[in-house]
Amino acid sequence: GVFWGQKSNSAYAVANMSMQFYRTWDEDFARKVYPFVKGVAAFWEKYLTLEGDRYVIFNDAIHEGTVGTKNPIASLGLVRMVFDTACDMSRLLGEDEERRPVWKERRDRLADYPLQERNGKTVFRYTEKGTDWWRDNTLGIQHIYPAGQIGLASDPELREIALNTLEELNRWDDFNGTNSFYPAAVRLGYQADSILMHLHEYSLNTYPNGFQYDNPHGIENLSTVPNTINGMLCMGHQDIVRVFPVWPRTEDAKFHNIRVEGAFLVSSSLKDGHIEEVVLYSEKGRNLTLQNPWPGKE
Repeated sequence: GVFWGQKSNSAYAVANMSMQFYRTWDEDFARKVYPFVKGVAAFWEKYLTLEGDRYVIFNDAIHEGTVGTKNPIASLGLVRMVFDTACDMSRLLGEDEERRPVWKERRDRLADYPLQERNGKTVFRYTEKGTDWWRDNTLGIQHIYPAGQIGLASDPELREIALNTLEELNRWDDFNGTNSFYPAAVRLGYQADSILMHLHEYSLNTYPNGFQYDNPHGIENLSTVPNTINGMLCMGHQDIVRVFPVWPRTEDAKFHNIRVEGAFLVSSSLKDGHIEEVVLYSEKGRNLTLQNPWPGKE
């Protein structure tokens, strides 16, 4: 098959299914896509190799054609996402209860993300053995987004390494990686002013329909601007809903019914540096953890 040695392709295909599932908790949708998600989980359950007390990924490819690498970082993030999604869909649907402990065990013992030093800072390495870095694209941070494995609530040391990697990559203007680079910056709490400055420059480099100039990767980049802005205004990542988590307090803003994880629709407004109100609508009645928009007040 023409997959250039990338074992991560099917796991990557789960990303959109996972995002929609966690934002809707729609049982009909889960039932429709669960056979595919379960199949991908089954593949990785068998493909992972136990090495000491950890599971590792052999003979994969981080970039097209880099065949034979060990523990590519994108796969490590995507496979964690697949196991989490399969477990939660299984639980919602009441199916395959016996598989959940196995999937959780594989997920919990999966190898750590490989690290390296660049320009005096600790950053992520693209693979544990094989390719260490790449001149373009954003596979070095796709375990952060779209795999969703690091965010504002993550271990501070891990988040610092992620921020170091983001700055070292500096892929604000990338041929086909902006759709993950900008949202990853938001997930990590990168400087809001900087994100908006780069996003403004990015937005000026388009045809009237929003496609980037001289870039064949048109459709996949159409998500860059709305996805980034939505995340800056409202985030439901890591089971915590946050309003204006990565937004300059000097910029008035208002949003209505942004959908976040947990099947919540959130509306809020910011004026003169103060969050005026927060309105939440729950479609499924799931438990809500809201980061207090008014610190020091109930």
